This record gives sequence, C-alpha cells and structure tokens, in this order.
Amino acid sequence: GPSLPHCDHSSTKEHHTCLMLIFFLPWRNVHDLHHDFQSWSEAYSNFYISASKYIQSLINNMQILHECKDSHDD
Repeated sequence: GPSLPHCDHSSTKEHHTCLMLIFFLPWRNVHDLHHDFQSWSEAYSNFYISASKYIQSLINNMQILHECKDSHDD
C-alpha cells in the first residue's frame, strides 16, 4: 500500500498530522480528533506535547524511517 506521508514536506504536512492523530489518539468521530476551528496541524501539536514519551518515540521513529529511505534513494 501507499507509504505514510512525510511530516517535513509542506505539501503533505496536513495529511501526515491527520494520520498521526487517527493512529495514536483514541476517537469515535472526527470531533474527537480536532475541533472545527483548528487545523490538523494545530490539533496534532496539542496532542504531541501531551502524548506519552512512548507515543512520541513511535512518531519520531516513523519520521526516521522516511529519512533513511530518502538517504538510500539519493
């Protein structure tokens, strides 16, 4: 299937933050993930600072995987 989007590419940042919330934040409807007045990036930032160190490390490792693949492709 398709890979996860990069968090550091401006064209995929909103998609990345949305997916990270879906993966790591318990939810039942979209309003559990973010409020109408928030962007996905704002909701993700609020989530990330309150997430456990374990969840933060999982998210960081996903980005490291992208960086390794990018380095391999260069």
